[in-house]
Amino acid sequence: MEKAVKRNLIFFLLGKVTAVLGSSIYAFAIGLYILSETGSSLNFAITLILSILPRILLAPIAGTISDRFDRKKIIISSNFCSTVWLVAALLVFTFLSNEIWILYAATAGLGILNTFYSIAVTSSIYNMVGPDHLQKAMSLNQAAISLSAILGPVLGGVFFGIFPITTFMGLNILTFLLAAIVSILIDYNLFSDKKKPEKQTSMVEDMKQGIVYLKQQPFLFYLILISIWLNFWFAVFPVALPYLVLTIRKMSSIQLGIIEGSFSAGMMILALYLSARKEIKRKEQSIMLGILLLSIVLISLGLPDFQSFASISNDFLFGYFIILVLLLSAGIMFINMPVMVLLQKNTPDEYRGRVMSLLETGSSVMTPVGFILFGYLLEKVPVWSLLGLCGLCLLLIVPYLYRGNVFLDLLRKEAQQETVAVKM
Repeated sequence: MEKAVKRNLIFFLLGKVTAVLGSSIYAFAIGLYILSETGSSLNFAITLILSILPRILLAPIAGTISDRFDRKKIIISSNFCSTVWLVAALLVFTFLSNEIWILYAATAGLGILNTFYSIAVTSSIYNMVGPDHLQKAMSLNQAAISLSAILGPVLGGVFFGIFPITTFMGLNILTFLLAAIVSILIDYNLFSDKKKPEKQTSMVEDMKQGIVYLKQQPFLFYLILISIWLNFWFAVFPVALPYLVLTIRKMSSIQLGIIEGSFSAGMMILALYLSARKEIKRKEQSIMLGILLLSIVLISLGLPDFQSFASISNDFLFGYFIILVLLLSAGIMFINMPVMVLLQKNTPDEYRGRVMSLLETGSSVMTPVGFILFGYLLEKVPVWSLLGLCGLCLLLIVPYLYRGNVFLDLLRKEAQQETVAVKM
């Protein structure tokens, strides 16, 4: 069994890195191309919306389909369909018309297919590696995403001036195709002890059942609530950081790029570290430490906006920002890893897709709402006050979790059950 798990992990990591890195390079190049051709930030924003909107709208449907049908087939089909869709877009763009709307259509289609792919993959991890290797698999998954977030813009920026946009489309076609082939080699049902029964209910009824099930599981409800709450208030970070670095402190765009890159680098380093470690046992302490770190870092990020910091050199603040961003990435991993492991372990296989999709929908909806709200507020209030408010609001989840000790009692019970299982 250990050999089969190791084989699954190797192929899973290979397929994930291939698919995500190819998409990251392609997305960055498409953004640069649209900006260079139109000179419009609005047109660029449209590509971002088209990639995010399907995830918000279709995640519940994707989760329901993931619970109804063979997830391996969904994963492979999604990658092959992405290949075919992008081939069609490439042919149209090359031989018929090179208008921007074709790239919009390609982006929207890939966003739709990726929604079904990502939900199916997340829902399959438990059955792919089992309970003892969940943290390793989730950590490697995050490491692949972080690596792509670092290399995608770098490689996309380097090669954008050398190759035409069609080359990037062709590269992404190859990565989707390779990811599909690798997915065929993975046993996504290694720890699944039964086949999925044929559903007699409708899709709508299945979605309703998923919501009803979640309401009846306070532990899962708390976990999803934590994720949604933190995602909303954390949305201030990607909005406020560029404004603070470029506009307030007048630092260079290169410095901003390094600071933002440090976030993905920190996530990747900690993810690789956790993948080599045993599963976090003290999940309560890990989650609380992560929340505290996020709060402190967001408040600290706003300090350079004070007049008393005006005399401090930007060279010093450059290092200051990098340290804070690294701490921020650590805080996120301290929260995300226990939460995702607990969600995987405590959700029955027949509901896992729908529970993960509800988490995806809640988080995806709150993030753009936060972008819009905080982007507006940055023009009305000082940066330090907004970051301070968001940092303090993050902490408000803590007394809620301790209220009645419902969540913490469930969390401690889970930890005790794991300890007993290890001793046996």
